Amino acid sequence: MPTVANIKKAMRKKGISAELITQLEFPTPRGNQVMEVLSLIQQMDNLLTREQCLAVMEEQGCGKTEKISAPFMEFGQKHVGRTIEEKVELLAESDMPHTIPCHINSDGMLSIHWSFGQEGNYKCVCRKINFAYKEQGEQADISKTYCGCCAGHVRHIHQLALGVKLKLVEIISSPISSGGKKRCEFLFEIVS
Repeated sequence: MPTVANIKKAMRKKGISAELITQLEFPTPRGNQVMEVLSLIQQMDNLLTREQCLAVMEEQGCGKTEKISAPFMEFGQKHVGRTIEEKVELLAESDMPHTIPCHINSDGMLSIHWSFGQEGNYKCVCRKINFAYKEQGEQADISKTYCGCCAGHVRHIHQLALGVKLKLVEIISSPISSGGKKRCEFLFEIVS
């Protein structure tokens, strides 16, 4: 889950001006922090450009531990020299834990899909958001910008596996923005 401190740090790293940063009210973290982060993201959506929001959020992402990263790193090392298309196909066929489906689109962009549940009844993969829904019910107003945190996770592991740099371009869909009808879909530019 993103934290207020990590979001602020990512803003500086991504070159968001100090003037813009000072216009944001950074909530004091307490307890679960999810509501504070959602409040900050709402401000970001109102003040920053879409590109700035995505750049900041793709720096987030839980699950970047060695335990989770190691199989993807090993996969990438094993398949050095193969084309990205070959790696995507091999990744889909692998039996690695935590594999997340992806494909290269006709425009050369990479779509990564992630979900729990079944068609028409998808659940958010973020435990913290599921907690917010439980606490707030249907009144929880959750921006797709928050989903950039999960995009940061899938970006991290796919960069390791595919041996390329990825840049988040768009959060196409998510269970939280579609009432469970659509799974997460993240669109990435393959930078190198």
